[in-house]
Amino acid sequence: MRQMQELDQSMRVKCSVFCFASAVIVFVAFVLVMGCPLSPSRAVNGPRITSVGNLHQVGITIRNYKDQQGKLPSHLSDLVPGYIPTNHIAIFYVTNNFVQQKVLPSDWKENPTQIDRYSSYVYLGTNGVRGIIAYEKTNLWKPSATYPDKVAVLFSDFHVQYMPITELQNQLR
Repeated sequence: MRQMQELDQSMRVKCSVFCFASAVIVFVAFVLVMGCPLSPSRAVNGPRITSVGNLHQVGITIRNYKDQQGKLPSHLSDLVPGYIPTNHIAIFYVTNNFVQQKVLPSDWKENPTQIDRYSSYVYLGTNGVRGIIAYEKTNLWKPSATYPDKVAVLFSDFHVQYMPITELQNQLR
């Protein structure tokens, strides 16, 4: 009987170690899939991927706002702090070596209304045209960035895709 208890205890320990190791592996895989900057290619593509990810997150937040309020927000700053905590408003700003202007207002963290003026994204909101509700500013990227002639566009069904700047301009006319 004692041997059975020791065997049972040994199996529990092995199972716990296995479960912990599995959890660590899943976590590491998740971090890699989510774009942890571990590879040199990430340094080139990362700025655009981050921007698209930020715009996608903004889209999810706008959808949540719309679901709860019954309408799109009037301004991106309407999402703060109720839908995006103040300590996460950096998703509205892209600041890296591939961006044309990295100047942020000095009080951008304390004054969410600055989002509406200085954000890296243009929000059309209820004035959306042809299903477009937001997009990256067309002069955001330096020529050395990946796809400098395209911008990420957020559509009213809340998906984000790259679109040539000329096509976006034609859509907005």
